Amino acid sequence: MPVRLAINDDDSVGPYNRLSASQVNAYTNCSRMWFYEKVRRFKMPQIPVLFVGRAVEEAFCRMLQESPALLAPSASSDTLSNIPLDDNGVPSRDSDMPWPADRLLALPTEMWPVDLEGLRSWAQQRLQAHLPLALKAMKEEWEKDERKAGDWSSVDPARCMEMCLKGLEMHLAEVQRCFDANGGPGLEQWRKGVRPHWPAPDGRRYEMSLRHPLAQDGPLVWVEAWEISRPWFVDPHAGKFAMNAIHPDHWFQGEYDMVYRWDGRINIVDLKASVGAGDRSGNYVEQLRMYAMLWWVTHERKEQVDALQIWYLGADVIKEIQVPTVPEMEAMETKLESLWKEIKSEQPTIDDCPPEPLPMRGFSPGGVPTKAPEESRCSRCDWKAVCPGGDGPESLPDGGSIRLPGSTASYDLTPINALQPRMTLIADVFSVMGGGDGRRPKIKIEQDGHFASLQLLVDRHQDGEPAWPADLAKGDRVRLEGVVPSANYKGELQLKVDPHAIVIYAGEDEHVETTLLDFRARWNVTGRLVYRFEKKGVGRNGKSWHRKGMMLMDAHGSMKVEGWAADWGAQYDLAEVGDTIVAANLSLDAWAIDVKGQINRNSKVQITERVERTD
Repeated sequence: MPVRLAINDDDSVGPYNRLSASQVNAYTNCSRMWFYEKVRRFKMPQIPVLFVGRAVEEAFCRMLQESPALLAPSASSDTLSNIPLDDNGVPSRDSDMPWPADRLLALPTEMWPVDLEGLRSWAQQRLQAHLPLALKAMKEEWEKDERKAGDWSSVDPARCMEMCLKGLEMHLAEVQRCFDANGGPGLEQWRKGVRPHWPAPDGRRYEMSLRHPLAQDGPLVWVEAWEISRPWFVDPHAGKFAMNAIHPDHWFQGEYDMVYRWDGRINIVDLKASVGAGDRSGNYVEQLRMYAMLWWVTHERKEQVDALQIWYLGADVIKEIQVPTVPEMEAMETKLESLWKEIKSEQPTIDDCPPEPLPMRGFSPGGVPTKAPEESRCSRCDWKAVCPGGDGPESLPDGGSIRLPGSTASYDLTPINALQPRMTLIADVFSVMGGGDGRRPKIKIEQDGHFASLQLLVDRHQDGEPAWPADLAKGDRVRLEGVVPSANYKGELQLKVDPHAIVIYAGEDEHVETTLLDFRARWNVTGRLVYRFEKKGVGRNGKSWHRKGMMLMDAHGSMKVEGWAADWGAQYDLAEVGDTIVAANLSLDAWAIDVKGQINRNSKVQITERVERTD
């Protein structure tokens, strides 16, 4: 099985606290870099190449999902859309909705490709249908990203298509092998409509009650070879990270790119839209070795992977990775579980993660090991300007108080980890309006003559429980656990319910000291500027909007501070990475573990210390 979902009753780790191969590699390369990105939540610049790889993979997988016996070469790119999904974004086993491929009649057999060249021609035309749309979608996603960097004009669609075609040739080699093997050991089962628990995505439901609609009699035909050799991959319509393989103890997870298994062997393939040169190629090797371990433990330690491959589409090279032995996988599992306990079971401090990176590794195109570059890992790090291992100072701002220029008042500065964006209180339901048919109700609560509205932003709490009782009614006494208070533009109090907040019934004797009057509207913070970001767009009313923000870090934590562009003032444009900033009269917001400060017209932003410049 290429997928093993979490078992909620046994999962004490939760979806946000598992280890992944990328985190392991990041921590191994430099624990401080990992700390900045996973604990402090810094987001590296989003350059186009990061999105190009996703576009190439999506176009390639959409082509693999389709069948030359169902779709003409010129068919619409969305023919296999509308895959039924469950609440978690996994293609649903229980939905009564029709699956798109099940609704299609097979093309006349005289239209089916009769040789490998026919398959190649059909698949090339399907890639031409999918890649432009995938690139367009990725460009739109990149343009919306607050940390976008670089220029999309650097993206070469012809080069992207070339990589897709290289991947196609690698897959056609599997199709050829399948044809030469007369479908392999599973031919008769496939023809009978017997499917694995997790079949390769083909737009059909998980189980068939009859013979496969495309099955033939006698010798294997090329379309059957295409169908049978199709690898498992993440359905392009599934939710992000919805189809992970999760360790039985839930502390590690991974999502395979492709798994070939038609010949009875298990071959895990990592698809890379790159040439495979540079330090990252070492990470890919370790990632696949971890995936071999993950496959083994999720198959009751009875089934091992037979092959591991990296397909470097940019170099037209398939790199074979040595499969780890059982003793190696046992040692790897023990080591990774120990790492999880070290960095996930309890959150490490910044001092637990020193800026002591490993040396850079050298690889030539195709992931071939070569002489390592002489430069240090710090020289390429996105955080070198604020990290003491790079150009940053050893100390960080640590609260205190300050008098800002032009102000007679003294501002008390709260350390970031002491900010309190949430509150828990008990109140009575004043009114419940609307709701039902998938819509969230409008709920107003009352406490000692004071009122607040609930903003229900999710349907479920992070532990899987409903975010509010479905039968909530006027007069009910409720406990509002971890809600995020804010005041709207009218000055009305609102209480946000996000994945870390929940509304539950409260007993008559239950008591909490907190009241609605304890809501603190304004906070003051100081921190070192890690980066600035901007977001622009057009609202539903057709009007343009523009927001600016900063990521600040002090000795105890980090946070985003953002607001409308007009509310920031001139200091925003003068600030540079490494400067110490005071942001006063902020309101607070939160989503899950992230705390965010909101700038408004009454806020004040001031550079209080400039970092030394070399220019």
